[in-house]
Amino acid sequence: MPPIKLIATDIDGTLLNAQGVITERSLRAIRAAQEKGITVAIATGRFPENAFLLLEDYGLRMPIIGVNGARIVDENLREISCHPMAPEAVQGTINVLMNAGSDFFVFGDHAICTATAQRKHHSELSQGDRMRKLGFRYYHGKEEVKDIVRQHAVYKFFVCDNVPLPIVRKELASVPGIDLTQSWFNNIEIMPAGIDKGQGVRDLAASLGLSMDQVMTLGDQDNDIPILKAAGRGIAMGNASEETKAAARFVTASYAEEGFAKALETYAL
Repeated sequence: MPPIKLIATDIDGTLLNAQGVITERSLRAIRAAQEKGITVAIATGRFPENAFLLLEDYGLRMPIIGVNGARIVDENLREISCHPMAPEAVQGTINVLMNAGSDFFVFGDHAICTATAQRKHHSELSQGDRMRKLGFRYYHGKEEVKDIVRQHAVYKFFVCDNVPLPIVRKELASVPGIDLTQSWFNNIEIMPAGIDKGQGVRDLAASLGLSMDQVMTLGDQDNDIPILKAAGRGIAMGNASEETKAAARFVTASYAEEGFAKALETYAL
């Protein structure tokens, strides 16, 4: 196979270790790849600004495939591509979630809204002031949900498990224009139809003039399966779900055992 020119990695459970940090070994592997001329990118369910600040804390800059491929930006947060949800799909999703009494987040254009008025997204609690300096805004409550979908493009809904998720999934099946995935066993991520991390990495590779057999990807959960299938070298973490491992070409060690760094050292460096 041709040499790797692009590495796209998930964050949680993949790039970050069990303590939620990027290890020194992983940092060395990333920088060695970049020095070799390989583009290293993030592929995450998080919005790009959130991932950007995480990388900034480690002195890293790289392209970001955000909100499961719905928004892709370069290392300076300049937009490469975006795929918002159709308005009728947005409204149909809101109707189902509100009727079910679900606790959910709406990921909009440079904004996030929590359906529960007293709840704050974790990024607002940990990075709120820094996020606002990047032009990001936070909203709270069901009335704000109605306003945000009128004023902003919507890229994703994130559904919490305060109500039975199988029932919510069944109701969402009747909404046209959406696809469902998950980043852990206790959530649902609702995306525009046809948009996932796999499409995101294809968009980024195309913008760099690369073929997919020059791409390596890493992940651990169901929303990572599309990037593992799309790439010439899709690598599942040792802590990945069995479905994710089955979709991968290779399996590395777990996130607690430097699996990310080992994968880069073995397959790219």
